Amino acid sequence: MGHLQAEQLRQKILRFVAVAILLTGILVSGMAVTQLYSETRRHTELLTSVNLLHQAQRVDQRLQRLGEARSGDTRLDTAMQRGLRTELQSAAFVIPDAHQYLLHLPSGDHLELSVETSSSLPLTSLLARFSTEQPAHQFTEQGQWVFFQPLPLHHSWALITLIPARQVALPAYRVLASALLVILFVLMAGMLLATRAIRPLLQQMDLSEKRLRHLTEYDQLTGLPNWSQLHSRLGERLAQAAQDPTQQLAVLFINLNRFKVINESLGHEAGNQALRQVAERLQQLLPAGDLLARATGDEFLMCVQICEGQPEIEPLVQRILISLKQPLVIQQKTVYLDATIGISLFPDHAPEAETLLQHADAAQMRARQSGQGRYQFYEADMSARSLDRFELETDLRAAMQRQEFELFYQPQIDLQTGEVSGAEALIRWNHPTRGRVPPDQFIPIAEETGLIHPIGQWVLEEACRQACLWQEEGHELKVSVNLSALQLNNGDIVDVVRQVLQQTGLSSRWLELELTESYLFENFSRSARVLKRLRLLGVSLALDDFGTGYSSLSYLRRLTLHRLKIDRSFVKGLPDDPGDLAIVNTIIAMAKSLSLEVVAEGVETAQQHQSLLALGCHTSQGYYYAAPESAQAFRHRLATFRRAEQY
Repeated sequence: MGHLQAEQLRQKILRFVAVAILLTGILVSGMAVTQLYSETRRHTELLTSVNLLHQAQRVDQRLQRLGEARSGDTRLDTAMQRGLRTELQSAAFVIPDAHQYLLHLPSGDHLELSVETSSSLPLTSLLARFSTEQPAHQFTEQGQWVFFQPLPLHHSWALITLIPARQVALPAYRVLASALLVILFVLMAGMLLATRAIRPLLQQMDLSEKRLRHLTEYDQLTGLPNWSQLHSRLGERLAQAAQDPTQQLAVLFINLNRFKVINESLGHEAGNQALRQVAERLQQLLPAGDLLARATGDEFLMCVQICEGQPEIEPLVQRILISLKQPLVIQQKTVYLDATIGISLFPDHAPEAETLLQHADAAQMRARQSGQGRYQFYEADMSARSLDRFELETDLRAAMQRQEFELFYQPQIDLQTGEVSGAEALIRWNHPTRGRVPPDQFIPIAEETGLIHPIGQWVLEEACRQACLWQEEGHELKVSVNLSALQLNNGDIVDVVRQVLQQTGLSSRWLELELTESYLFENFSRSARVLKRLRLLGVSLALDDFGTGYSSLSYLRRLTLHRLKIDRSFVKGLPDDPGDLAIVNTIIAMAKSLSLEVVAEGVETAQQHQSLLALGCHTSQGYYYAAPESAQAFRHRLATFRRAEQY
């Protein structure tokens, strides 16, 4: 988003600079024209004065010659008037509509030297303004320029010239018109050149705007609209559907399952290829005119219009689930995905886009809880559950700081001796308002949010610290701690265990780590390496909930385990259920062949206890012996049991 704003700002600056340059050019051109006009007019007036001075000198010389020829007689007789007119007309100064007079200042007598004898400005009205003491000057009077030029030799005579003001300014206007034409030509040429030069930049800016719009509105990996564009277009569809009661809209929230496995095992590029193939399949199934978008990660959104008389949405949802279950070929490997889909309907579930999307997400989460490859319509209580889960997550983040977690311990009993051989540490959350929150409610949230790492480390530290306290009181017991798949996938789990053992001072032989089958066999190579490093620390390793996952003899032989824990679902049917009896007997026999101990979980009756004892099970735990309890209560319970000597 920051890149988009920067590009938009750059384009605005370019436009501003272009407009500023154009306006500056116009302003400078106007100033230049004004200055040129002023200078031209001034020089025109100056040239007029210079020419009139030249004429005055010629008249003065003529009077001098005439006077010498007439022995000083300088009267303006007819011959003299004719000679002066001839002299002036031969001068190289001709101004249309100009009138010239030779004025005798003392007497006021004057001689009109122009060819035309009519003047629009009578000279008699100006006589009072002239005297012999005045130097050459000019002024305007009634729209005409009046030039007063005394003769250099005959000071009592002056040459008076009347010129219309338009004749004086005409050269300036001509120069101005020429200058304007030149400037207009230059501006047009400059604009043409600038347009040709800027056109590629403008085209590039247009492409940049389109590219930026595509970046902000479309997913770059799949080419589908992104969340923001779908939200906007969904609002438009809802507004249209609200005007037609026969129309209904369905929002499908599609979440891919096992996508994380592809990313982690084959790499992010393989994950990208999988997303592109999924997008292509969804586009092929998308009804014409409907919307498909990629939300985030492995989530897609689909908005489908349902008109009266058309099939319901469920056939389309089923086709989507079937299509996404088909294998994908990525990097010459066949991989499998499936999806869970949440569905919300307009106007049944919500009238606006944001709420519809939230409801579809809540329905998708419910579908995931029910199992993979399912779909679920939104139900009214889902929003309340989503809000409750959100509040639970918020409280979970503060639980460690408020010291609301507590470890409970359930004893593990040696069936041969009846003595306590160990204890399994089980976390409990004492919520200030909800009371005690069961682990199955907050552990999944901790795994999704990543809080499982600090919580898991705290459990490990607290269990080891408690084991040290029991040893100080004479009870040397092995403590078992559950590790989640996320903790085991963390690259530093071995270092965490080593550091906890060093800090608490507990010997590694008194610590057992319980692992899940799902982690061990989904990524077997990594599992084997991590277990080998943990085994080198000296801790014991147990496989929890054995028989419910992907266990096989070949894998068990390659893993450095110590014990198998039979899942409570198989113990529950003992001794009456022949199937459970056969399974438990097989597990115990297999474990013995692999030199592994067996722990039976969920023992609740004496009959189950006797059956396990008869089958040769080593250890058991369950409510038949004791419920999980606090460290203090467990300490008192130890007084009723003897510690087994097998460790």
